[in-house]
Amino acid sequence: MEIVKIIVFEYIFGYILQGFSFTLGISAFNRQKIDFKKYIFVSIVLSAFIFLVRLLPISFGVHTILNLLFLFAICVLFLKMPIYATIRSTLIVTVLLLLSESLNVAVMIGILGNDEFNRRMLIPLEKAIIGLPGALIFSLIIFVFYIVLTRSKKQSGG
Repeated sequence: MEIVKIIVFEYIFGYILQGFSFTLGISAFNRQKIDFKKYIFVSIVLSAFIFLVRLLPISFGVHTILNLLFLFAICVLFLKMPIYATIRSTLIVTVLLLLSESLNVAVMIGILGNDEFNRRMLIPLEKAIIGLPGALIFSLIIFVFYIVLTRSKKQSGG
């Protein structure tokens, strides 16, 4: 039963939510409406890629760089987004993710204390649960940006 909880929290609420949010964020900052079929396909492929890259025995920063390169490539090649705008969008979305996760960690350390936080981060299910608020904050921020930026494009006649 423990493994089912880990799958739900880490993979579904973690990787899949992050994949959908990243794709929506890139579309938002490129001010492009999403094609739902392509959006779902790219988000699922991105989620799988993120999962597989995190399984590799490489440093965490390298994971991030590989994920960014793949995200950029799939948006430019498959979604036909402009190169320079997609570079900017990818970086903005990544910074928003890092800020969301940093805020989540700061709040959790404030609530649990540093020692308890570090202890819980060693337990896979608790680590996934602790990371969930950061993923939800990130997704909410991206959704708001998507609504605001696509609405402002409509109003400006774009």
